[in-house]
Amino acid sequence: GYQLREKLYYPRLPLNRTTLTARQTDNRQLFNSAGFSRLLVIWGITLIAALICLGVTLLLIERSKRVMLPIAPPLLPTAANPSDTPPEPQEVNLFLLDATTLTLVPIKTERRLHRELAPRLSQVVRALIQETPPNFRNTIPRGTELNEVYIDSQQTAYLDFSSHLTNGHIGGTTAEFLTVTAILKTVFDAFPDDIKQVQILIDGEEVKTIAGHLNLSQPLRLPE
Repeated sequence: GYQLREKLYYPRLPLNRTTLTARQTDNRQLFNSAGFSRLLVIWGITLIAALICLGVTLLLIERSKRVMLPIAPPLLPTAANPSDTPPEPQEVNLFLLDATTLTLVPIKTERRLHRELAPRLSQVVRALIQETPPNFRNTIPRGTELNEVYIDSQQTAYLDFSSHLTNGHIGGTTAEFLTVTAILKTVFDAFPDDIKQVQILIDGEEVKTIAGHLNLSQPLRLPE
């Protein structure tokens, strides 16, 4: 019985120093190996996290650069050039012959006149030539054209008409007087301060008369 118990309990007897030391060494190696593996895992995770943080940081920096790029200020609206804006319509009196009373009367019309004097004068005279409302007669022969206008330093306006002003005229002292007076009244009414006298030309040349009755060789003014 003693031998059986000795065999049964023998494996549970304390280990000797050499065996214990060997087992401790194996345990330490096993522990060190497992710890090193865990350390590698931690380092790997840390490295990956650092790379992710670095990538995010670089991305944010790049976006901030794009956002903070200097933006050119918007162009300020430029002041409108007065010459580019169309002029307001102005009232102009065109002197035409009343068919009932046979007298020259002012007919009001609205025109967008040029700002400069010579073009404005040309617009007014051309309007007189073309205007013939009902119940009125134009004392300038139909088909007459205004070639050009000039204004000198003495405030003399030179009106250069086509030859139809003389060739197409009906003739007669009264008719010639009404033609010249209609031109003068229209011009002086529209430009009381800018034009003092008017010289009538035909195709660029001075003429003595339109129909042989009035002297047109000198600049004309309206009677006082």
